[in-house]
Amino acid sequence: MIGKTSIGRSFKGCCAYNMAKVEMGKGEILLSQGVRDFDQQAMVADFVRQAQMNPDLSRSVWHTAISFDPQDEARLLANPQLMQQVASEYVQGMGLDQSQYVVIRHRDTDHSHFHIIANRVASDGQTVSDSHNYSRSEKLLRQIEQRHQLTPMQEQDQRLKIEHLPESDRSRIELRDQVRASLNRCVDSRELREDLNRHGIRLIINKGEQGQTRGLSFEKVSIKDNGEEESQAAFKGSKLHQSLGLKQIQAQLAQNLTLRQAEDKRRDQSIKMENAPQIKEKQLKRGFGRSM
Repeated sequence: MIGKTSIGRSFKGCCAYNMAKVEMGKGEILLSQGVRDFDQQAMVADFVRQAQMNPDLSRSVWHTAISFDPQDEARLLANPQLMQQVASEYVQGMGLDQSQYVVIRHRDTDHSHFHIIANRVASDGQTVSDSHNYSRSEKLLRQIEQRHQLTPMQEQDQRLKIEHLPESDRSRIELRDQVRASLNRCVDSRELREDLNRHGIRLIINKGEQGQTRGLSFEKVSIKDNGEEESQAAFKGSKLHQSLGLKQIQAQLAQNLTLRQAEDKRRDQSIKMENAPQIKEKQLKRGFGRSM
């Protein structure tokens, strides 16, 4: 995913641009908090009213646009709630849930994307920080991509840089980028192999005379009209990038596993904390916890 954030002054202009697509039937509201999302003028009035709680903050408009990689279109169609979930996790991760916000999906381009309009004046009058918002956003997007196994999108300028290269070099770079993207999402060799297969790449284990694993290769495979597979290009991992040698891949998978286990543990703890009041209430209803 690619996220682009701007900090501005005019809620009226920002809301007008994004809500116009909704009114034309080319967009829809995914999420909102603290604003009347059914009317553009009412929405602007709600944002402005809260912004006046902190008159010293002149640039109170937070606007982020997030685009998905075209390779994820099928998943987004199959799971309509996925985009809403991604938006919710991004809003929380950037601290925008402390304030008013609205998330609007646009359908005016060939790739899925949504916009977030948020108030930098929080509900308690304090300022929602925009410090280091680019680096924070990039880190959060990579985490969300890995959590939902989404395809990291290359920066547009990087795509343009490789278009003038010879076909063989371009294929090699695209293969390298996809292998690195898949590696970032996986925790073991099975997951890596399956993820690569979904993107038309075959993982090949290179063995020595005694049968020991000596390295890995990656082969781009396409399907011909008759249904047969056709190999287009194959490269050793270490020749694609220094981070794609056997030892480096094993280390990355181990690190990803540790991160996923830590994330699962945090999520389980969060669920337990959310359920604790309900469990206590049930115990009280059953007579537990009462003094004699």
